[in-house]
Amino acid sequence: MAAQHIAICNIPALGHVNPTLPLAAELVARGHRVSYATADRRAPEIEATGATLVPYRTTRPAESDPGMVLPDRETYLAHTMVNFIEEAAHTLPQLDAAFAADPPDVVLYDRLSFAGRIYAIRHGLPSVRMWPMLISGEHWSLFRTAPFDEDHPLMVSYREKLAELLRGYRVDVSVADFLDDPVPDADIAFFPRRFQYHGELFGDRYSFVGPCRQAPDGLPGRSASRPVALVSLGSVYNNQPEFYRSCVAAFAGSPWHVVLAVGERIDLAALAPLPDNVEAHAVVPQTEVLAGSAVFVCHAGMGGLMEAMQAGVPVVTVPQTVEQESNAVRVEQLGLGVRLDPAGLTPQALRAAVDRAATDPGIAAHVARLRRDIAEAGGAVRAADVVEALPAARRTAAEARVALA
Repeated sequence: MAAQHIAICNIPALGHVNPTLPLAAELVARGHRVSYATADRRAPEIEATGATLVPYRTTRPAESDPGMVLPDRETYLAHTMVNFIEEAAHTLPQLDAAFAADPPDVVLYDRLSFAGRIYAIRHGLPSVRMWPMLISGEHWSLFRTAPFDEDHPLMVSYREKLAELLRGYRVDVSVADFLDDPVPDADIAFFPRRFQYHGELFGDRYSFVGPCRQAPDGLPGRSASRPVALVSLGSVYNNQPEFYRSCVAAFAGSPWHVVLAVGERIDLAALAPLPDNVEAHAVVPQTEVLAGSAVFVCHAGMGGLMEAMQAGVPVVTVPQTVEQESNAVRVEQLGLGVRLDPAGLTPQALRAAVDRAATDPGIAAHVARLRRDIAEAGGAVRAADVVEALPAARRTAAEARVALA
């Protein structure tokens, strides 16, 4: 097909950017021009794909920001909605200015990139919504399963801010319709259909392409004599030194070799001294370390879960947020690992969960099954196929409407 100018609009969180990078690289490899709009701190990752960074000033804190704290569980979703509509109001003028002289042909936007979504609606462009998290829609919704109060003052504020934003950008969509998700041309989910609650009910418009990142070839395999447990709470709500100390207590003097990836908010010296079989780092190359790991202890973020499944590694989940809780429950339902409650977690419970995840043949079988699903899902190649089909699909639908008129 003819080369297109494709805009990818994303929030700067690593868990949202990382799944999209192989897709950006695949589109560039096919001859398309990709403009990737996100915060400038993501420049190295974006430019490595061959895409052009369209930097915007963001309201979102960096991974090293010590002030990032987990909101109250009862208002977590409301806080999230307010935060990202404020991010959209801040970034939309920047997107308008960046693309004024060079508009895109197609827009890909993250589920939480309301700016990308409004830009596509405003300019009548073909669009793809990208899901690095479970899909909330008709058949299952986080807003129906997690604590959520439509009448909470934060949600009232969200609707007011959204209405103001839609009016300001002359988008002829009501707040109610916007909240019901005006349908994009396609949806791409970076996990296999089996992992989605009621995934069999989602139609063909939803492409479950699986995780797109691949570990490099030639990595060392797993050691049976000294199994490795990788521990990470991701890049956001990870400022939890007591949790990491519990991990040290759980595995000190054990046969396990433990790699702690604690994030950029913790002083590594505060965890010292460490036993010989435990090492701590701010950041590790996760796909590479997983390739040699026997178990992944994690917060149940979707990106990490899928990278573990892709590597054939069972998980022990310690979820921190309500969407991670939903992921952790799904892990348990599918037999992919062990779910732990972070409240009152003890070193003994953690060690027992890791030992079980590593040795339970049923868990190993279920992980192998999902790993096959991932291998068959298509990854970045299938995602790029979906994107390339959009303009033609939009033209065909328009021509059909004219013929019926």
